[in-house]
Amino acid sequence: MKVILKDLSKHFGEVKAVDDLDLEIDDGEFVALLGPSGCGKTTILLMIAGIYKPTKGLIYFDERVVNNILPKDRKIGMVFQSYALYPHMTVFSNIVFPLRLMKTAKEEMKERARKVAQLVRIEELLDRKPGQLSGGQQQRVALCRALVKEPEILLLDEPLSNLDARLRIMMRSELKRLQKDLGITTIFVTHDQLEALTMADRVAVVNLGCLQQFSGSDELYNHPKNLFVAGFIGSPPINFIDVSLEKSDGRFLLKSRDLEIELPKEIGSKAENNSTSSGVVLGIRPEHILINEKEGIETEVYVVEPLGREILVSAKLGDSMIKVLTSPPFKADMGDKVRLSFKLDKIMLFDKKTEKSLLLDKD
Repeated sequence: MKVILKDLSKHFGEVKAVDDLDLEIDDGEFVALLGPSGCGKTTILLMIAGIYKPTKGLIYFDERVVNNILPKDRKIGMVFQSYALYPHMTVFSNIVFPLRLMKTAKEEMKERARKVAQLVRIEELLDRKPGQLSGGQQQRVALCRALVKEPEILLLDEPLSNLDARLRIMMRSELKRLQKDLGITTIFVTHDQLEALTMADRVAVVNLGCLQQFSGSDELYNHPKNLFVAGFIGSPPINFIDVSLEKSDGRFLLKSRDLEIELPKEIGSKAENNSTSSGVVLGIRPEHILINEKEGIETEVYVVEPLGREILVSAKLGDSMIKVLTSPPFKADMGDKVRLSFKLDKIMLFDKKTEKSLLLDKD
């Protein structure tokens, strides 16, 4: 089932929770809605489910507008963050509850419950109550209840947020595999960028009710369209440095009080053509900075954080703090001087006024 959102908005009084959103999700695609708390991603999901009515705009399932169709008639399955299981019912009764409302025959209910329980490997738990289950098991029951209706669209509202770190990693891979096996169009709300990037075919990054970028994981990470996306995606986060873009004797230079970098002509020319002023924000990810002994920008080691197979070094450059990911061994101590050089083919440049990337082709 294809899902298309056209000029979709939801206002709560003066607050624009979602503002003129356009999004097209392909049949069988796994899409994540990613953004900080309060950005409007759950509101989008609830409008697709029919729980919220849009202030304006259209929701299409394939070619059909569903704005006025009741949630029960939309052929959707939904898993909530809290799982919303009935504590007095058995796992079996929780799973088949939507089928009872649809007056499904008993034998068919049993067969469909058995099939979905087998699918997520909880068939031995059907006689238990939710209070007797772990968080991961409760999450699987909620998923079964959504799948037993044989939905054409699966909506997931942060279903992994209540699980511990190890279980989340396991459930991420299981959910992704299950979605591919079933081929159901799935929309997944999360504020966890790792969940979004590892699970989804494409990620819609949302902020303040507006779509910032809708791309695959690689595109989001390496070619963000604006400052917000660049800063939100990545851990440890990207480094931002305010600089000016200057041209001298055919050379393009990035300058600040503490650094001067000569850009490759192709990058400098593109940035110059797209910029609205000389004010530029330089973005560079920690893994794209090299620590050298003799060449590069001189900085002072502020703190060293061993991460196991990598070391995160924070270095002071004037008033800025630069994060660098390097491989062990790293022998410098706090207060030592080290030199940093940037991989110029990996730098990002953003217009200081518009906050848009200067190195991407304009839409």
